[in-house]
Amino acid sequence: MTRARITLSWRAGACATACAAVCLAPSPARAHHTPGHAASEGVRTINSLGGTGGRARTRLLLLNEYTYTGLGLNPGHTYLLSLYGEYAPIPEVSIAAQAPLQVSAFRDNDYAPLVGYGNTRVSLRVTPHARKLIHRVLSTGFNLALPTRTVRFPVDPGRTWVVAPYLMFTRTYAQTYWQVIGLGSVESRPAGVGVDLTLGGQVGTRLFKSKLSTGFGMLLDLRVANWRGLPGGGYEFTTETRPGEGLPNTADARPVGATRIAGTLNASYNFARWGSLIATVQVPLTTKQDFTFGGSFGFQVFF
Repeated sequence: MTRARITLSWRAGACATACAAVCLAPSPARAHHTPGHAASEGVRTINSLGGTGGRARTRLLLLNEYTYTGLGLNPGHTYLLSLYGEYAPIPEVSIAAQAPLQVSAFRDNDYAPLVGYGNTRVSLRVTPHARKLIHRVLSTGFNLALPTRTVRFPVDPGRTWVVAPYLMFTRTYAQTYWQVIGLGSVESRPAGVGVDLTLGGQVGTRLFKSKLSTGFGMLLDLRVANWRGLPGGGYEFTTETRPGEGLPNTADARPVGATRIAGTLNASYNFARWGSLIATVQVPLTTKQDFTFGGSFGFQVFF
């Protein structure tokens, strides 16, 4: 690194200095996994589905998500208590919003709890044949995460936007079901942009006249592209770990081609036609991982 480049980055101000350190130093200066939640957008999408099979509908979900991360620059615990509201003006289309209260406790802060507001998520879902098909449900849509988080991490990634379009198909039978999902995720933060492709599937059974559903599956996240921010503005493509997440040659590094696989368990108890209890568990199955353990529990009402 030349003296001129150091001088230029310093005079650009604090933000440019941080970007220069990220882009030019041997290890990133700013890193985390998914800001506001350690798990991937694929995991969060499964959590927010609430065992509904992907069909657009009107419902209200009180969801508590938990993630423990034992690696990376911000190891610790994260709780997100969210109110998730979905409204379907017609059977084929729904809009939704998720407002989370966030509680985080990081090892670097001696696990002192930090309480604030998390990243807001809004969604659009389309079920093309909702009026005709019951046991074969095709849905598509997108999730958008907004940078509203007020909790600051010991090493903070800054304001982050996530756009995640998805396509989902669910097939149900008298006592069994299966579901597949494909999801793309574009995440932009001050230090750079990352693109992931998520593929997942699960199978399960329906018991006691469909009052209880249980299942298991897997989610695979593939890093497709990385861009790093440049000190003078703009972005530069890189096959290495995107600045702003992970460290090179560690379990949370995310160079192009890096693959993470998580196993999922889920259960749903439909205690009435208007309500259900849901629970999920996620565990990494590969050495590449963005969390050590994750899960959720929720109560939802249908309208």
